[in-house]
Amino acid sequence: MEFFSAILLGFALAMDAAAVSAVCGLNGKSNQLSSALITAFTFAVFQTVMPILGWSIGKLGNNFFSFFNNIFAFAVLLFLGVKMLFDTNKQDYPTISNFKSLFVLAIATSIDALTAGITLPVTVNALSVFSMFQAVSVIGIVTFILSLLAYTAGHLFHNLNPKLAGFTGGFMLILIAFKTLFF
Repeated sequence: MEFFSAILLGFALAMDAAAVSAVCGLNGKSNQLSSALITAFTFAVFQTVMPILGWSIGKLGNNFFSFFNNIFAFAVLLFLGVKMLFDTNKQDYPTISNFKSLFVLAIATSIDALTAGITLPVTVNALSVFSMFQAVSVIGIVTFILSLLAYTAGHLFHNLNPKLAGFTGGFMLILIAFKTLFF
């Protein structure tokens, strides 16, 4: 497994979750530590499970994709990166008032992770089940840490700009796309 690629992918995929976590922190009123931990854990679980689902889908079509792996990975990651850059301007993050709202946001922010999971065999050389679990573990840990920090920063500073995280995630996905195509 290319550990550096897994960390970059983890950062890129965690940016939406971190941005939403920051806004949750901005809107959080009481019990900051437990709310921060629940928010970070929920996003980390979804960011870990969705790439596994995507990887499974990718493995089903592995014979079909084997010839086009690098091109397919490049196209998917480039699309996700550009989409994230454009969507960052439109995002309106709602207040988290209950677990149902948090659950819906966790699904919404992990859709990119599902699609990116299809490219895991090429992106982070996750060809075996063990290396795939290593990659998604890194993604989940990075998501947890960034979401926890973003929630705390949002709660402390009340003026954190969640759009910056979306732009950063988009650029990182684009960089990983080009890395996949050329290296």
